[in-house]
Amino acid sequence: MTAVTIPPLKDLLYEQCGFIIPVSFTLDFVGLHGDDWLLAERDWEDIVALVLDTDAVDMQASGSRAIRQAVEAAAAFLHDDEVWPWCPICRRGTGAEDEVRHNEP
Repeated sequence: MTAVTIPPLKDLLYEQCGFIIPVSFTLDFVGLHGDDWLLAERDWEDIVALVLDTDAVDMQASGSRAIRQAVEAAAAFLHDDEVWPWCPICRRGTGAEDEVRHNEP
């Protein structure tokens, strides 16, 4: 059995990635993190993992179907700057980001 994993941001750059992702989502999310791909990737994985436990993912979904639903819901939500103009994990995009940076390892 193949393990199902959260797709890395670099794989979501392309239209043929297999997920329905807003066109500029990946570059915008990485840009929000000061073009730090490692930091953005860490936060992306945390966000998708959190979305897996919400009603954005069908309770009957598992494996790749659950990952697909979580990835697409997270990207759609995060891409809407009016709803969520900052990273909910590290809070970059808000005045609180400086406080978070000082507390990071």
